[in-house]
Amino acid sequence: MKSLKQLFAVLICGIVSSFAYAQTAGMTDIEMINLVVSYEMNQLCSPASDNNPNEWRVKETLMLEIGQGVAHSYVVRERNKLLGQFQMLAQKNRWKIEMFQLHALVGETFISYPKKGTLTQVVDLDAAGVYKYTESIPKIKWKMEAGQKDILGYNCQQASCTFRGRQYEVWFTTDIPLSYGPWKFQGLPGLILEAKDSKGEYHFTAVGIETGKNDKKIQFYAEPIRDIKRNRALKMEKMLHKDHGAFAADYGVTFRMEGGFEHMPVPYIPIELE
Repeated sequence: MKSLKQLFAVLICGIVSSFAYAQTAGMTDIEMINLVVSYEMNQLCSPASDNNPNEWRVKETLMLEIGQGVAHSYVVRERNKLLGQFQMLAQKNRWKIEMFQLHALVGETFISYPKKGTLTQVVDLDAAGVYKYTESIPKIKWKMEAGQKDILGYNCQQASCTFRGRQYEVWFTTDIPLSYGPWKFQGLPGLILEAKDSKGEYHFTAVGIETGKNDKKIQFYAEPIRDIKRNRALKMEKMLHKDHGAFAADYGVTFRMEGGFEHMPVPYIPIELE
Protein backbone atom coordinates (compact mmCIF):
# COMPACT_ATOMS: atom_id res chain seq x y z
CA MET A 1 0.00 0.00 0.00
CA LYS A 2 1.30 3.42 -0.87
CA SER A 3 2.15 5.85 1.91
CA LEU A 4 0.11 9.00 2.52
CA LYS A 5 3.01 11.01 1.14
CA GLN A 6 2.89 9.11 -2.16
CA LEU A 7 -0.89 9.14 -2.39
CA PHE A 8 -1.25 12.86 -1.90
CA ALA A 9 1.89 14.16 -3.62
CA VAL A 10 0.13 14.50 -6.94
CA LEU A 11 -0.70 17.40 -9.17
CA ILE A 12 -4.32 18.43 -9.47
CA CYS A 13 -4.54 19.68 -13.03
CA GLY A 14 -7.24 21.96 -14.31
CA ILE A 15 -9.08 22.31 -10.99
CA VAL A 16 -10.16 25.90 -10.49
CA SER A 17 -12.64 27.91 -8.52
CA SER A 18 -14.00 31.39 -9.09
CA PHE A 19 -12.14 32.94 -6.18
CA ALA A 20 -12.06 36.63 -7.08
CA TYR A 21 -8.94 38.74 -6.62
CA ALA A 22 -7.55 41.91 -8.15
CA GLN A 23 -6.61 41.88 -11.80
CA THR A 24 -3.13 43.25 -11.22
CA ALA A 25 -0.42 41.38 -9.31
CA GLY A 26 2.32 43.28 -7.52
CA MET A 27 4.11 44.05 -4.30
CA THR A 28 4.25 47.06 -2.00
CA ASP A 29 7.61 48.21 -0.64
CA ILE A 30 7.84 48.60 3.14
CA GLU A 31 11.47 49.51 3.87
CA MET A 32 15.07 48.70 2.99
CA ILE A 33 16.56 45.39 4.11
CA ASN A 34 19.57 45.81 6.43
CA LEU A 35 20.25 42.16 7.24
CA VAL A 36 19.20 38.80 5.78
CA VAL A 37 19.41 35.53 7.72
CA SER A 38 18.77 32.18 6.07
CA TYR A 39 17.72 29.17 8.16
CA GLU A 40 17.31 25.50 7.50
CA MET A 41 13.88 24.51 8.82
CA ASN A 42 13.47 20.84 9.69
CA GLN A 43 9.80 19.96 10.13
CA LEU A 44 8.07 16.72 11.12
CA CYS A 45 5.12 16.12 8.79
CA SER A 46 4.11 12.60 9.75
CA PRO A 47 5.27 10.47 12.70
CA ALA A 48 6.16 6.81 12.38
CA SER A 49 3.21 4.42 12.68
CA ASP A 50 2.32 0.75 12.31
CA ASN A 51 1.37 1.34 8.66
CA ASN A 52 4.42 3.49 7.95
CA PRO A 53 7.46 2.70 10.13
CA ASN A 54 9.41 5.69 8.84
CA GLU A 55 8.62 9.21 9.97
CA TRP A 56 8.30 11.86 7.27
CA ARG A 57 10.26 15.09 7.62
CA VAL A 58 10.94 17.95 5.22
CA LYS A 59 13.75 20.47 5.10
CA GLU A 60 12.88 23.94 3.90
CA THR A 61 14.69 27.26 3.60
CA LEU A 62 13.31 30.02 5.79
CA MET A 63 14.44 33.61 5.25
CA LEU A 64 14.45 36.44 7.79
CA GLU A 65 14.69 39.95 6.36
CA ILE A 66 15.38 42.69 8.90
CA GLY A 67 14.89 46.37 8.21
CA GLN A 68 15.12 49.47 10.37
CA GLY A 69 11.86 48.75 12.18
CA VAL A 70 10.23 45.77 10.45
CA ALA A 71 11.17 42.08 10.26
CA HIS A 72 9.83 39.64 7.66
CA SER A 73 10.05 35.85 8.01
CA TYR A 74 8.92 33.40 5.33
CA VAL A 75 9.47 29.89 4.02
CA VAL A 76 10.82 30.28 0.48
CA ARG A 77 8.69 27.54 -1.09
CA GLU A 78 5.50 28.82 0.55
CA ARG A 79 6.11 32.39 -0.59
CA ASN A 80 6.99 31.35 -4.14
CA LYS A 81 3.73 29.42 -4.36
CA LEU A 82 1.75 32.48 -3.29
CA LEU A 83 3.54 34.71 -5.78
CA GLY A 84 2.74 32.20 -8.52
CA GLN A 85 -0.91 32.06 -7.51
CA PHE A 86 -1.22 35.85 -7.52
CA GLN A 87 0.49 36.07 -10.90
CA MET A 88 -1.96 33.55 -12.32
CA LEU A 89 -4.89 35.42 -10.81
CA ALA A 90 -3.74 38.61 -12.49
CA GLN A 91 -3.93 36.83 -15.84
CA LYS A 92 -7.10 34.77 -15.42
CA ASN A 93 -8.84 36.01 -12.27
CA ARG A 94 -9.16 32.37 -11.23
CA TRP A 95 -7.89 30.33 -8.32
CA LYS A 96 -6.15 27.07 -9.11
CA ILE A 97 -5.13 24.28 -6.79
CA GLU A 98 -1.79 23.01 -8.06
CA MET A 99 -1.12 20.28 -5.52
CA PHE A 100 -2.23 19.00 -2.16
CA GLN A 101 -1.15 20.87 0.93
CA LEU A 102 0.55 17.87 2.47
CA HIS A 103 1.60 19.28 5.81
CA ALA A 104 1.07 22.21 8.13
CA LEU A 105 2.45 25.51 6.84
CA VAL A 106 4.47 27.96 8.90
CA GLY A 107 3.05 31.01 7.14
CA GLU A 108 4.57 34.42 6.49
CA THR A 109 5.26 36.78 9.40
CA PHE A 110 5.66 40.56 9.39
CA ILE A 111 6.72 42.01 12.76
CA SER A 112 5.90 45.69 13.43
CA TYR A 113 3.73 45.88 10.33
CA PRO A 114 1.41 47.57 9.46
CA LYS A 115 2.35 49.50 12.60
CA LYS A 116 4.74 49.23 15.52
CA GLY A 117 3.63 46.73 18.15
CA THR A 118 1.63 44.57 15.75
CA LEU A 119 2.34 41.35 13.89
CA THR A 120 0.75 40.41 10.57
CA GLN A 121 0.57 36.76 9.54
CA VAL A 122 -0.24 35.70 5.96
CA VAL A 123 -1.70 32.20 5.67
CA ASP A 124 -2.50 30.06 2.64
CA LEU A 125 -5.76 28.17 3.20
CA ASP A 126 -5.74 26.26 -0.05
CA ALA A 127 -9.10 26.41 -1.90
CA ALA A 128 -10.41 28.97 0.61
CA GLY A 129 -7.72 31.41 -0.55
CA VAL A 130 -5.08 33.55 1.11
CA TYR A 131 -5.87 35.31 4.37
CA LYS A 132 -4.09 37.52 6.88
CA TYR A 133 -4.53 38.28 10.53
CA THR A 134 -3.02 40.94 12.74
CA GLU A 135 -2.28 40.54 16.43
CA SER A 136 -0.27 42.37 19.04
CA ILE A 137 3.35 41.22 19.00
CA PRO A 138 3.34 38.30 21.47
CA LYS A 139 5.20 38.89 24.72
CA ILE A 140 7.28 35.76 25.05
CA LYS A 141 8.47 35.02 28.60
CA TRP A 142 12.08 34.04 28.04
CA LYS A 143 14.19 32.23 30.62
CA MET A 144 17.95 32.63 30.34
CA GLU A 145 19.86 29.35 30.52
CA ALA A 146 23.52 28.60 31.23
CA GLY A 147 24.44 27.01 27.90
CA GLN A 148 26.71 28.61 25.32
CA LYS A 149 27.83 27.48 21.87
CA ASP A 150 29.17 28.74 18.56
CA ILE A 151 26.90 29.14 15.53
CA LEU A 152 28.32 30.57 12.29
CA GLY A 153 31.22 32.00 14.28
CA TYR A 154 28.99 33.85 16.75
CA ASN A 155 29.00 33.16 20.47
CA CYS A 156 25.44 32.20 21.38
CA GLN A 157 23.63 32.03 24.70
CA GLN A 158 20.86 29.58 25.50
CA ALA A 159 17.31 30.61 26.42
CA SER A 160 14.00 28.80 26.73
CA CYS A 161 10.28 29.58 26.66
CA THR A 162 6.81 28.14 26.34
CA PHE A 163 5.00 29.65 23.38
CA ARG A 164 1.70 28.76 21.73
CA GLY A 165 1.62 25.30 23.30
CA ARG A 166 5.23 24.29 22.67
CA GLN A 167 8.39 24.40 24.76
CA TYR A 168 11.38 25.83 22.92
CA GLU A 169 15.12 25.96 23.38
CA VAL A 170 16.80 28.79 21.47
CA TRP A 171 20.30 30.12 20.96
CA PHE A 172 20.85 33.85 20.41
CA THR A 173 23.85 36.13 19.97
CA THR A 174 24.26 39.60 21.43
CA ASP A 175 27.01 40.12 18.84
CA ILE A 176 24.08 41.02 16.60
CA PRO A 177 21.83 43.05 18.95
CA LEU A 178 18.65 42.66 16.91
CA SER A 179 15.63 41.30 18.77
CA TYR A 180 14.36 38.94 16.05
CA GLY A 181 14.41 35.33 14.96
CA PRO A 182 12.64 32.94 12.60
CA TRP A 183 8.83 32.89 12.49
CA LYS A 184 7.29 34.80 15.44
CA PHE A 185 10.28 34.54 17.77
CA GLN A 186 11.44 37.89 19.15
CA GLY A 187 12.10 39.72 22.39
CA LEU A 188 15.65 38.63 23.27
CA PRO A 189 18.64 41.01 23.44
CA GLY A 190 20.16 39.46 20.33
CA LEU A 191 19.46 37.65 17.08
CA ILE A 192 18.14 34.08 17.41
CA LEU A 193 20.29 31.70 15.35
CA GLU A 194 18.71 28.40 16.41
CA ALA A 195 15.36 27.33 17.83
CA LYS A 196 13.84 23.90 18.38
CA ASP A 197 10.82 22.58 20.23
CA SER A 198 11.03 19.89 22.91
CA LYS A 199 9.16 17.33 20.76
CA GLY A 200 11.64 17.60 17.90
CA GLU A 201 8.90 18.57 15.46
CA TYR A 202 10.28 21.98 14.46
CA HIS A 203 13.93 22.97 14.29
CA PHE A 204 15.35 26.19 12.83
CA THR A 205 19.11 26.59 12.33
CA ALA A 206 20.83 29.63 10.80
CA VAL A 207 23.03 28.71 7.85
CA GLY A 208 23.90 32.15 6.49
CA ILE A 209 23.92 35.85 7.38
CA GLU A 210 24.52 38.75 5.02
CA THR A 211 23.93 42.47 4.99
CA GLY A 212 21.28 43.95 2.71
CA LYS A 213 22.46 44.79 -0.77
CA ASN A 214 21.22 45.87 -4.19
CA ASP A 215 18.66 48.16 -2.58
CA LYS A 216 16.31 45.25 -1.87
CA LYS A 217 13.27 45.99 0.26
CA ILE A 218 10.89 44.13 2.51
CA GLN A 219 7.68 43.79 0.53
CA PHE A 220 4.03 43.06 1.26
CA TYR A 221 1.44 41.82 -1.22
CA ALA A 222 -0.37 44.55 -3.15
CA GLU A 223 -3.35 42.28 -3.81
CA PRO A 224 -6.30 42.57 -1.44
CA ILE A 225 -6.03 39.77 1.10
CA ARG A 226 -9.00 38.84 3.26
CA ASP A 227 -8.78 39.33 7.01
CA ILE A 228 -9.37 36.46 9.41
CA LYS A 229 -9.06 35.80 13.13
CA ARG A 230 -6.04 33.73 14.18
CA ASN A 231 -8.14 31.07 15.91
CA ARG A 232 -10.36 30.75 12.84
CA ALA A 233 -7.33 30.31 10.56
CA LEU A 234 -6.01 27.50 12.78
CA LYS A 235 -9.40 25.75 12.77
CA MET A 236 -9.70 26.00 8.99
CA GLU A 237 -6.25 24.52 8.43
CA LYS A 238 -7.12 21.64 10.75
CA MET A 239 -10.33 21.02 8.77
CA LEU A 240 -8.33 21.06 5.53
CA HIS A 241 -6.10 18.24 6.71
CA LYS A 242 -8.99 16.25 8.18
CA ASP A 243 -10.87 16.07 4.86
CA HIS A 244 -9.26 17.89 1.94
CA GLY A 245 -12.02 16.97 -0.50
CA ALA A 246 -14.86 18.24 1.69
CA PHE A 247 -12.92 21.40 2.58
CA ALA A 248 -12.28 22.23 -1.08
CA ALA A 249 -15.92 21.49 -2.01
CA ASP A 250 -17.07 24.11 0.49
CA TYR A 251 -15.25 26.69 -1.63
CA GLY A 252 -16.44 25.51 -5.04
CA VAL A 253 -13.60 23.11 -5.87
CA THR A 254 -14.48 19.47 -6.50
CA PHE A 255 -12.19 16.60 -7.47
CA ARG A 256 -12.06 12.84 -7.18
CA MET A 257 -9.21 10.42 -6.47
CA GLU A 258 -9.15 6.66 -6.77
CA GLY A 259 -10.43 5.02 -3.61
CA GLY A 260 -11.82 8.27 -2.24
CA PHE A 261 -8.39 9.32 -1.02
CA GLU A 262 -9.39 12.98 -1.30
CA HIS A 263 -11.27 12.40 1.98
CA MET A 264 -8.44 10.59 3.78
CA PRO A 265 -7.15 12.46 6.86
CA VAL A 266 -3.60 13.77 6.47
CA PRO A 267 -1.28 13.97 9.52
CA TYR A 268 -1.43 17.51 10.85
CA ILE A 269 1.38 18.82 13.09
CA PRO A 270 0.93 22.62 13.30
CA ILE A 271 3.58 24.85 14.79
CA GLU A 272 0.94 26.53 16.98
CA LEU A 273 -0.91 24.14 19.28
CA GLU A 274 -2.98 26.80 20.99
